[in-house]
Amino acid sequence: MSDSYQTRDDNVDAGGETSDVDANPAADIAPPRLAHLVLNGAFLERHDTTQVQSYVDAVVAVSADSDRDEDGIEADLRERMDAAGIALPDESYRNLARQLHDSAGVAVSTDDGRMLHGDPSLSIANHDPDVRGTDDPEDPDRPFYS
Repeated sequence: MSDSYQTRDDNVDAGGETSDVDANPAADIAPPRLAHLVLNGAFLERHDTTQVQSYVDAVVAVSADSDRDEDGIEADLRERMDAAGIALPDESYRNLARQLHDSAGVAVSTDDGRMLHGDPSLSIANHDPDVRGTDDPEDPDRPFYS
């Protein structure tokens, strides 16, 4: 057998862990991704229109400098949200920072499909399939291959 073949064991370090790049050779060349945030109805009910717009503005402003570390993004988000009178759980700040970190931009929409910021083609209306499935295996509309 040739030495040019790589086995699964070659991708595992001494501690038994597989690196992302080794496990997925394309990981180091993945295209930049867009952070698409969806605000749910409960969030929209708790905040007035001005606060929702301030949230969107804060996220967009922070995302413009998303190539810094997640801690810096999180701190900037907290500062901007506090200034707008928006209080989020600690985990929400961490999740937002993680999503914005190294993103290629941001889109913000509501769970009913309204785009608040970003490309309108990302709205749920463009991605919600017209097909409705069923769990009933005897349903005549269920595809044969399911």
